[in-house]
Amino acid sequence: MPATIPPVIVDLGKQRSSRIRALKRREGTLMHDVALAVTEVRAKSPELADKELVPVVLIYQRKPRRSKALGMFPFSMMK
Repeated sequence: MPATIPPVIVDLGKQRSSRIRALKRREGTLMHDVALAVTEVRAKSPELADKELVPVVLIYQRKPRRSKALGMFPFSMMK
């Protein structure tokens, strides 16, 4: 049975949409960050030097909390 290669997980956190679009086109600073992470993993594990590594990129954004000030009927105050 062949040994499994653990995934390279890169957490980029909250990012602007323009940077995400550039990453999808394999351009920009985020792509540089992903390539740097893969290079670091290869440098730390010589047995992975000749294997193909697949990075898993995580980009997230928290949803804004709903305001409780409006209540259930936000238009009831308007006249």
